[in-house]
Amino acid sequence: MEKRIYTGLDFWSPNINIFRDPRWGRGHETYGEDPYLTGELASQFIMGLQNDSKYFKTIATSKHFAVHSGPEKLRHSFDVDVSERDLYETYLPAFRKTVKDAHVYSIMGAYNRFRGESCSAHDFLLNKLLREKWA
Repeated sequence: MEKRIYTGLDFWSPNINIFRDPRWGRGHETYGEDPYLTGELASQFIMGLQNDSKYFKTIATSKHFAVHSGPEKLRHSFDVDVSERDLYETYLPAFRKTVKDAHVYSIMGAYNRFRGESCSAHDFLLNKLLREKWA
């Protein structure tokens, strides 16, 4: 039997980047700079898309996990190094809420680097935090 992929609707939304500086660009795609409000709005959006029936109608994607910051033009090479406090109080709460409470079915990694490693292959972000702690 042929394996079928991409047979449903997967929306690359919501964008839950914390928007702190207008020079980053594309801030109109986010919920703003408040981590609590971002998590609340994103969770309701996700639950509305995915519904709670036995079968998904659509799949939501929380993006860009997890410390998407910096100038848009440098997003593929920018290395973010925030304090532990800023990481846990600003950048992670909305993602945690969409994973733990809204049960988002898809996560898109950030394009940039975080503390020297690509966010899309970051052992701490993807394995220790997302898969082990929040799963």
